[in-house]
Amino acid sequence: MSVTRAVCTVGMLVSACLSSQAVRAAPPPEQEATPPPPQLAVEVGGTLSPMRHPATEVPTLRSRVKSVSARSGAARLSGGIHFNLVRGSERSDWWWTNGIDWYLAGGDVQVLAMRPGLEKRFSLTRIVTLGVSAFGNAAEVSLPTGRLGANNFYEGRRSKWAFGAGGLAAIQLKLGRYVHARVHGGYTHYFEKADGLQPTPDAAPFTVSLDGPFAGALLGLDL
Repeated sequence: MSVTRAVCTVGMLVSACLSSQAVRAAPPPEQEATPPPPQLAVEVGGTLSPMRHPATEVPTLRSRVKSVSARSGAARLSGGIHFNLVRGSERSDWWWTNGIDWYLAGGDVQVLAMRPGLEKRFSLTRIVTLGVSAFGNAAEVSLPTGRLGANNFYEGRRSKWAFGAGGLAAIQLKLGRYVHARVHGGYTHYFEKADGLQPTPDAAPFTVSLDGPFAGALLGLDL
């Protein structure tokens, strides 16, 4: 009996050793692959911002004029294409931003602005990110002008560029793998205003001011 017990004991020890070695040698279970962070984002949305100008008269077709009311603010269609400058990072990284704004002020006073900038993003939670950025700004302001030809009347436009800079802060919410929502607010200051515009030769000089705070919301696609 003692020999049988000894043989059984040795067999159990050998089996335990082989089992432990097999467990150690077994490959770890495959982990779910983490998707790569976005390197490009495309956004579109709307923004409310200042747009101040006095009332004036602008020419229309058939040698007529019409009045343009004074304005203190305007909505604008906003969008942009942003590039991740730190490839391989997750959410706390640097982005190059390229924003564009079309002021929805009617067809008389037209403003198109561009906002190249640099943004630093901070991860607050798994799906919420804070972005702080500084940007330059260039805006083209144009007014209709009339030209009386020999046989017809046609409409051209006079334009003036304004240049400035500003900053903004944004909260970005991740809605899915490829979609995010973003709300932002900031301030823009123009060093050179769009002034000296005259829709007609006898009209008073016309100035458009775009300085001031703005706020908006956008929907983005991450690629």
